[in-house]
Amino acid sequence: MRKIIFLDIDGTLYSTKIGRIPDSAEEAIQLARQNGHKIFLCTGRALSEVQKYLNYAVDGFILGAGGMVYADGKRIYDHPIDTQNVTRIKKTILKSGLGYCLEGAAGSYCSEVGYEYLLKYFSGGVTDRQKQIALCMENGTYPESFGSEENDHIYKICAYGPSWEPLYPKLEKLLEQPFILTKSVDHPDEQLCIGEVTNKMVNKGTAIQKVLDHYNEEAFNAIGIGDSANDIPMFRVCGTSIAMGNGAEEAKRAADYVTTDILDDGIYNVFLHYGLIGEKK
Repeated sequence: MRKIIFLDIDGTLYSTKIGRIPDSAEEAIQLARQNGHKIFLCTGRALSEVQKYLNYAVDGFILGAGGMVYADGKRIYDHPIDTQNVTRIKKTILKSGLGYCLEGAAGSYCSEVGYEYLLKYFSGGVTDRQKQIALCMENGTYPESFGSEENDHIYKICAYGPSWEPLYPKLEKLLEQPFILTKSVDHPDEQLCIGEVTNKMVNKGTAIQKVLDHYNEEAFNAIGIGDSANDIPMFRVCGTSIAMGNGAEEAKRAADYVTTDILDDGIYNVFLHYGLIGEKK
C-alpha cells in the first residue's frame, strides 16, 4: 500500500553537525518515491528558509510549522501571523531577555542576539564568520537590519537563548492567546535553546490533515518522522509515528517507533524497517 511520508527537516533530515542531509537519507527518499510513496517535507522552517529544498524531489511541503502547505506544486493552505501579533510577540520575547527570528515567506529576520545563535546553528562546525554568514544566507536568514517583516508574511517566530530555564518559562507566561511556546531545540552543553512561538490552532498535525483531505486519503496511510516536541502534533495525526534516535525524549515517548540517529542512517533504516524500500543489493 502506497504511503504519504511526512519528514521533518532539522534534526531529522538536516544534521547541524555536518551541515547537510546525510547521503543515506537522500537515497532512501529517492527509492521510496520510485516505489510510489509520496514524500512531504514537514518543517517548522518558513518558505524563505527552504529555498534550497524547493527543487528537491518531493511531492510537497508543510512550512512554518503548519502555516503554509504545498501539494503537487500548488499552495493549498496559507495562514500567516497577523502584523499586530508579530509586533506584540517580538516585544514579549525581548522583554523575556531572549533573541528572536521572524520566519517569513521572503526572508527570516533576526534580532542581533537571535542572529548570533543562528550563525552557530547553521555553521555545521565552521568557525570562520564570513562562511557562517554565507551559510545563514543559504538558509534565507538575515539580520533584521538587512530587511523588514513589514512587507512580508510571518509564519513562525523563534526565541533563542542559552538554556530553557529561567527565561523561557517567563516568556510562556507572557504570551497571549492563541499563541503557545514549544521547545524545539535544547542543547545546554552547546548553550543553545530554541522555542517556537506559534498559533495553537495551526500546527504540523492540522496541516497534514489538509494534505490528507487533498488526496482523499486516510490517516492510516500517513507516516510522520520527526525529532522534537513540535513534531508531536504530526505524530497524533499520522497512522504511524517515528522519532529519530537523536530526538528529544518527549518526541520518543510520543512515537510508535524510534529509529537510529540521523548520522547512523536513521531515515534509511526506518524506511527499510517499514518496507518502504528494499534491501541494498
